[in-house]
Amino acid sequence: MTLPFRDEAHYLPVEKGYTLLPFRFIHLDAKRYIAVNEVGEWEVLDRATLEALVRKTLPQDAPVFQSLKSKHFLQDRDSTVATELLALKVRTKRHRVAEFTALHMFVVTLRCNHSCKYCQVSRQSEDRSAFDMTVSMAD
Repeated sequence: MTLPFRDEAHYLPVEKGYTLLPFRFIHLDAKRYIAVNEVGEWEVLDRATLEALVRKTLPQDAPVFQSLKSKHFLQDRDSTVATELLALKVRTKRHRVAEFTALHMFVVTLRCNHSCKYCQVSRQSEDRSAFDMTVSMAD
């Protein structure tokens, strides 16, 4: 199912409808799709329900509507905090990105006779002890 890109006004809330929040979907099997949003919330939908959701014709009294609303797949006029809650969940999920990495590598010598594909070290011959980390450096 391919849908064209729409301008920003298309995604603004309407008086009695709802607005879609970011999510992706993929086939689960011949009849079902799985929809997943930016924070990992998911819902299994049949094709007709998915099409109704995307076309914004899903009835608000349908049980799946409330489930999708609570999982931040959509928001209506009654819930203006959905985007703020979704943003909070994204920030919480990805907060470690700002901390960079917990992995640090110490290269104690360049006198290595291996050629590992992942290694970032430019090797030196075994008689070049000047490239070794000294005990005082390690302390």
